[in-house]
Amino acid sequence: MKAVIFIFVLFSLPGLVLAQAPPNSYPKIPYPPPDPRVIQLEITLNQLNQAQQSVYQQFQMVQELRRNETQGNLPQAVLNPYPAQAPYSMGGMTSNPPLNYDDLVRLQREQQERVQQYTRNLNELYARYSELEEQKRAVLSQLMELTKGQQ
Repeated sequence: MKAVIFIFVLFSLPGLVLAQAPPNSYPKIPYPPPDPRVIQLEITLNQLNQAQQSVYQQFQMVQELRRNETQGNLPQAVLNPYPAQAPYSMGGMTSNPPLNYDDLVRLQREQQERVQQYTRNLNELYARYSELEEQKRAVLSQLMELTKGQQ
């Protein structure tokens, strides 16, 4: 008896589905072709996003270089100019001789110049990022105006 009911239900389902939703019940409305101005603005927006992402990555790299430079990564001879007085030194003999005062001053000056150059680069990259953000806002506002007009 269960098998008969199961077969009856199986054969009656396709009829129920067709009866509920007849084919072609919804009118087919063709989509209007996209506006070429909208397409061009979307392309421009995509390019601005990519450029902004690139500038941001450059900013992060320069920021890391500057951070490493400001942490005082001077050569070991500069950090410990008197290795014979260092604890745990082996007889005062090292492979790096101590730097003289002029070399130390030169290395510190070079480090300061690098930090200043990195700071200038960071400021330029930040200005470029902000400029791209302004361009992006202008493109977005144009895109919003065009899409409002289409609706």
